[in-house]
Amino acid sequence: MDKDKKLTKSFISPPGDTLKEHLDFIGMQPAVLAQKMNMSEEKLQGLISGREPVTAEMASKFEHILNIPTAFWLNREKEYRQELSDCGVGG
Repeated sequence: MDKDKKLTKSFISPPGDTLKEHLDFIGMQPAVLAQKMNMSEEKLQGLISGREPVTAEMASKFEHILNIPTAFWLNREKEYRQELSDCGVGG
């Protein structure tokens, strides 16, 4: 990846940024969320970093646990992936 693409990608915010900010706001550790979602901490960290996509199943669990609508998470994921594609940096 060339320098410009790396810089561009560093300015694109994955849905995991929003998730981490919300967890910080409500005082929930990522490990607690991972446990409530029945997923590994590694997978959740991958989602927070943008390496893992938000799936419909995950978005539904976020809605149930965090009271943030499923559609919000799915739209956030779609927009993130589209921004990566538009900049030619991939996910």
